[in-house]
Amino acid sequence: MDDIFVPWPRFDRRAFLLLLDEQRRLLLCRACCRGWTVPQVRLDAGADYLAHASQFLQRQFGVRTPRFSALYGLHQSRRDESWESGRTTASRVLIVRVTDGESAAIQQMTSAHSLWSVTQLRLRRREIFPEGVVPLTSGYVEGWLPDGPLELS
Repeated sequence: MDDIFVPWPRFDRRAFLLLLDEQRRLLLCRACCRGWTVPQVRLDAGADYLAHASQFLQRQFGVRTPRFSALYGLHQSRRDESWESGRTTASRVLIVRVTDGESAAIQQMTSAHSLWSVTQLRLRRREIFPEGVVPLTSGYVEGWLPDGPLELS
């Protein structure tokens, strides 16, 4: 049997979106295999992180004017890491402030969405993907992190 090669875009970059409401709760989505995760956008090599994140938020959650924090995280996998099909990937973590009304509307879309406080995040941190979401969220909410880029390598 001959394998047929089907070209597909290489999504070598992604944006993880930390949606925090006015009560400082993080929106999590129930993933099928990994437990709970934050929403993420996969991007091809030429795509703009903020533009695609904004489009995703409007399309998926109805957030028309997302408010991004000045703080964001950067991560670049090393070449020797076998992660995401054995290729180097670049990721950004973007913190998005949403209103309580927007977060309630998102949560009502499906039972797969839930809002967790920092206390709940800490208690159930092993269930959340990606691994660094809990310390990053709690550090931001509690004011431990400065505004601006944060290197996550």
